[in-house]
Amino acid sequence: MSDNVKQIIKHLTEQLWALPFREYLASEDFSRFCREHDLVDVWAGILDLSQSIPNLYGDMGIKHAFVLLLHHIYLGRQKEFPEMFTCLVAGFSRGISSPLPLDNLKKDLVLLGYSEQEIEHEFSGMNKKNCLNHGEKAF
Repeated sequence: MSDNVKQIIKHLTEQLWALPFREYLASEDFSRFCREHDLVDVWAGILDLSQSIPNLYGDMGIKHAFVLLLHHIYLGRQKEFPEMFTCLVAGFSRGISSPLPLDNLKKDLVLLGYSEQEIEHEFSGMNKKNCLNHGEKAF
């Protein structure tokens, strides 16, 4: 993975981490996201690995694990990444009252190589997404 991709994924994480995202990672909603996208074992392994790194503790270990999870999704499911990322963001946004930095998140996804049209399409349906059913929209 190029350094540019690593930096963009770190930036995506930083934007979410400015909000109470850590709490979301410990929620049932995030666990459900992982189950629905077959990421339970991946997340558990990444989290264990990150928590075993001596210089990463507390929030740093969890944040590092989330960066690795995004890398894993990007590398292994590149076509699905925008949809999965917006599902993740949609699930998180339901539990907070703060506005999300959507424009910045969209810009980072464009920098990862996704078209503006594709990103707009994913984010335009974000509030309607029932991401618990593999991205089907609930109307």
